[in-house]
Amino acid sequence: MQKKFQVESHTADLKIRVFGSTYEELFKNALIGMFQSIGPSAPNCSQKNNLLVCNDLPISRELNVYGENLEDVLINFLSEALYLSDVHNEAYLDAVVYELSAQALKASLKGVPVSGFEIEIKAVTYHECHITKMADGRWTTELVFDI
Repeated sequence: MQKKFQVESHTADLKIRVFGSTYEELFKNALIGMFQSIGPSAPNCSQKNNLLVCNDLPISRELNVYGENLEDVLINFLSEALYLSDVHNEAYLDAVVYELSAQALKASLKGVPVSGFEIEIKAVTYHECHITKMADGRWTTELVFDI
């Protein structure tokens, strides 16, 4: 099984590197990486290897986001998911991407209610966000979150 994301060291903020075989998988893994790295606490789930594991993701939130390029769409996608999380006290641990282009994304977030997070993200930043193709053909990007 290939790694979806990994937490990177950063002096003041939270930084993750995300991987995906397709753009859609990269976006999905960015969402999973963002929420898993801030330590969600959900009453009906368990922890395994510092990750929240849930047998069921009963919450579904539809969203459409737009941007000027693929990186902008990714930042807007994560920012919208973070906003929905704050409003509804939810963590999104999966997504179905219906449509994705360099200017738009249509997706469904899958998640669970949470009682809180270990770390609070103030904002998703554009710092170091460049989607690139690796030598093995997969896509990667780094994401820095203002905490």
